Amino acid sequence: MNGGVDINVVPFTEDFPRADICQLLAPDILHQLVKGGFKDHLVEWVAGAKERMMDIDRRIAAAPPFPGLRRFPDGRGFSQWTGDDSKALMKNVITDDTLSDLKNALDRFHYHREIFRDVGVQVEGFSLPRQHSLVHYEALICLFGAPNGLCTSITESKHITAVKKPWWRSSKYRALGQILRTNQRLAQLAAARSDFEARGMLPISRPRENVLQGPQSNGMSQHFDDMEDEHEHAGVVDDRPVLAHSDVKLARCHARGRARSVPALAIELGIPTLSTLIGQFLYEQLQCESISPSAGAPRLPVFAGALKVFHLATATFVSPSDLSRIGGMRREKIRAIPVWHHGPARYDTIFVSTDDTFNGMLSMEVARVLCFFSFVYTNGYSYSCALIHWFDRIADEPDNLMGMWMVRPSFMADGSKNLSVIHVDSIVCGAHLLPIFGREQVPRSVDFHNSLDIYHGFYVNRFADYHAFELAS
Repeated sequence: MNGGVDINVVPFTEDFPRADICQLLAPDILHQLVKGGFKDHLVEWVAGAKERMMDIDRRIAAAPPFPGLRRFPDGRGFSQWTGDDSKALMKNVITDDTLSDLKNALDRFHYHREIFRDVGVQVEGFSLPRQHSLVHYEALICLFGAPNGLCTSITESKHITAVKKPWWRSSKYRALGQILRTNQRLAQLAAARSDFEARGMLPISRPRENVLQGPQSNGMSQHFDDMEDEHEHAGVVDDRPVLAHSDVKLARCHARGRARSVPALAIELGIPTLSTLIGQFLYEQLQCESISPSAGAPRLPVFAGALKVFHLATATFVSPSDLSRIGGMRREKIRAIPVWHHGPARYDTIFVSTDDTFNGMLSMEVARVLCFFSFVYTNGYSYSCALIHWFDRIADEPDNLMGMWMVRPSFMADGSKNLSVIHVDSIVCGAHLLPIFGREQVPRSVDFHNSLDIYHGFYVNRFADYHAFELAS
């Protein structure tokens, strides 16, 4: 066969004086071009590519929420992309090969742009500051991480304040004069407020509030309000206490309308072994040693008092490599709530410290918080606890392709969940898990709120933020 023609077959027109079969085959526009090359090939290929992109969108939308990460309910489908959209999405899809791809693409660009010099269009060379800045991107990303919200354009830094917002306030007809008048009046109001504050006629706007106690306090003991807006899950803590590593506190206010006893909470959560789990927790706390299965069945303490359920806890920790933050201090909220923002439930995943003799992932386990609660035992001590579902590591090292650790939900021999009650002090911070989708398409029923329940394997996303990159490396 040569080009689809069998050379061993002699056409019946071989001996005809003016009947070359190769020249007599006239073009069939309908079947060859329109239906063949265009419809059957290009259109179906593009449709297949669109279907793949839709599956990618569903995978992005199925990513569980995490403090500081923007959620994309529709994937990457935007009518108009902004810088914030690009930066937020890149947090979810960045890989170890990105820098190598960046360098290769830049080298190809520098190679091919020489055609403008060769043909005399740009004989003097290329002195373009914005193009030259791309040369330093690889080194700067290694130093400071992914490009963030910095802007080198003088006009862009005030574009929204000076142009967009006044435009929205205008009548949209001959708006330039209205925009200038709005900016003038806003500047006068700001100057008046500043003068009134200096004279003591108005309280100082935006007072500095220390979220942590001073260096004389015993550790980080201030609670964070659980009524803050969702966009403030992750923030910078300005004051860095001495020798502080990680501190987790329950919310200031307990949840209303939740169970107030162990039996009632066991029924509410559907976990009949909750009383035993609390007894094991108290045994470990009171005996200062773990329960060994080979030591027989120890007599577990029994707690029959009242308890309080909480919907969130706040973790405050040090992220030393986050040079763009003040002192490397960070805080984030970990949620375990049956109804989140009048929608589905949200039960976040966490890192739990289990072995201080190792570093990184080998010193921790991944778990999912099912409930936060606290109670006062008969000895007078108050215990802040978390009911968790453990995750097991799939391998003893990160995945070779993705560079991330893989985990899966842990189950007992009888098929029940591997649950424990732990003290919140053993929680390091939140963990972000990404489902291992495989090659199959993501069902339309999968969303961010149920992906942790549907899939059986997950990547530990070490690209979620600086702290996760250090912990899960």
